[in-house]
Amino acid sequence: MTRPSSWILHVDLSTGNVERTPVEAELNRSFLGGSGVGWTLVSKYLPPRVDPFSPENLISVNPGVLVGTLTPGTPKTTVITKFPTIAAEDGRHYIGESTGGSRYLGIALKRAGCHHLLITGKSPRPVYLRVRDGGADIVPADDLWGGGIEGVTNELIRREGAEAGVIAIGTAGENLVRHALTIIDKTNSLGRGGLGAVMGSKNLKAIVAIGTGEVEVARPGEFMEVSEALRNRVLEWPKRDHWIKLGLAAGWSTFKHTQYPGIWPKDRWDELYGEKTRMETVEDVIACNSCLLGCRLRWKTKGGEYDGEIGFGSPFSKSATSGMLLGVEDHRKMIHFVADANSRTGIDFYTTTRLIDFVTKMYEIGRLTKADTGGLELKREYPTYQKLYEMTVNREGFGDVLADGWIRLKREFGLDPQDYWYAGICKGVDFIYDARPSNFHPLMMTFFTRPRPHHGGSHTRTNSRNRTIEEIREQVERWGIPQEAVDRIFTEAPYTGKFNVGRYTRYMEDMMRVKNALGLCSIYTYQGLIFADDMAHLYNAATGEDLSPGDLVEHGERISNLAKLINVQEGFTRADDKVPEVWFRPMESPEGRIEMQDYYQTKVLAKEDVDRLLDDYYEERGWDPRTGQPTTERLEQLGLNE
Repeated sequence: MTRPSSWILHVDLSTGNVERTPVEAELNRSFLGGSGVGWTLVSKYLPPRVDPFSPENLISVNPGVLVGTLTPGTPKTTVITKFPTIAAEDGRHYIGESTGGSRYLGIALKRAGCHHLLITGKSPRPVYLRVRDGGADIVPADDLWGGGIEGVTNELIRREGAEAGVIAIGTAGENLVRHALTIIDKTNSLGRGGLGAVMGSKNLKAIVAIGTGEVEVARPGEFMEVSEALRNRVLEWPKRDHWIKLGLAAGWSTFKHTQYPGIWPKDRWDELYGEKTRMETVEDVIACNSCLLGCRLRWKTKGGEYDGEIGFGSPFSKSATSGMLLGVEDHRKMIHFVADANSRTGIDFYTTTRLIDFVTKMYEIGRLTKADTGGLELKREYPTYQKLYEMTVNREGFGDVLADGWIRLKREFGLDPQDYWYAGICKGVDFIYDARPSNFHPLMMTFFTRPRPHHGGSHTRTNSRNRTIEEIREQVERWGIPQEAVDRIFTEAPYTGKFNVGRYTRYMEDMMRVKNALGLCSIYTYQGLIFADDMAHLYNAATGEDLSPGDLVEHGERISNLAKLINVQEGFTRADDKVPEVWFRPMESPEGRIEMQDYYQTKVLAKEDVDRLLDDYYEERGWDPRTGQPTTERLEQLGLNE
């Protein structure tokens, strides 16, 4: 059978022009479809070195190939843009992708016949973009501008129908806060690094999708057989009952070790923010389309000043870490921040709270003064945090500096982001994980090797603690990579531990590109429920192709190299793949000294060890280890030399 048709919808907000064109078949064959093709469209239509807030910047929206099918865990849509985060002192910005699940958005786009949505230009007035069967129209949104995400989403669903998928921005995006994000269908975040601000710069309040068509596959019988087998595998997973009871909060037993800031004793943290406390607020666990697990929540605060407040998303990991960093013992106050960030302002909770933590500490030790903060005394107390939060959202006074992020703090006040004491910063973005309590496994490395410094779904079994080397090796071998590469990954050296994180990370990132192109949620691969050979079976049945797991890895590598090349044009080199300096400073905690070690904690890693692992990463990719850039030979092998 022939592969189902794939369409690009190109919308110019400046002119109001909407154009629909088919995707060239060769692009799907070489780049898998979904976000793989999305990267080729960025390479074609995004001019180098444009400002992220320029009308020339584009937003590329790409539901995965398997979105809208019965495959378990395939709800993901990937958005690619030039993010407004200031990534370097010379003002460069990276081009990256952000991937989010949804209950309706991805499947609505596919059912409307839109496999790739390209948005350029800037509307002269606030608008929302409505994607419907076969096309799109631009709708005035003056009445929605200034509204919060939840209210705007509810109104658009009222107008367009109960199954409309919605990406919306809040007031932070309207005010061009550089770490404003978007929320999909009220429950999933999309865009650490500033997608919300890019939409705001275009006067684009929301994207709404409504479709009535069918999502077809090339070989339906085969596809149903493979999907059904995977569904049964997920339903039989021993941890499923616990997961669907708590969503992502079910990961606390791992999280309390891997994202530990080292300020309170762990038993105290567990008492304040642990599983028992979490269960008190959970009302419902919300699953994305096709998901048999569910990780997002509808929660309700019990007691305190925010009694009865309803929130959507995933509040607990965010609130727990930031609660310890800020010294807020009442978990209800922190999940109020999460609820407000998700439902009203659309601001990145991680970056906002860590900037607040940093400047408060700098004020305490005298490196910031009232003259710097516009007269505001930065006390380590909740009302001050609330004030700084609102000032950031509204770009008011000192908040205008915070709204531009870490690099502006350095420019204006000489505050080096590398002086921040938790998790680390690279390319202007603060990390979620700290490699000291988490140990240095591949997810840690992908934070600084990827163009956009975020994990992006690059999870493997090493994200859990105490996995055996046999379990880890099984997952790698089922990726379909050559045996000699597997052997290189698991060859010990004095600077590696039991496996080589640098060589491992290369293939993990390539498989992440495959998962994003397919729309597969990383929870399923992280937990060992779906492997690359399963992905190959699904992809082939859906598209009519005949790819092996190894072929998928090669396609993922091609996408990784294209994304890297696009960022090379923006001036990024090895110097920007910088390991956070804080990782090499021991964390003195109530649990004792915590230093960065390999996964099995056999060795404390020094800077020269990680530098050698970075050399191995580039070597495994066939890139120049001096510049960190793809070589001509490697690009020719991948068909990217043009």
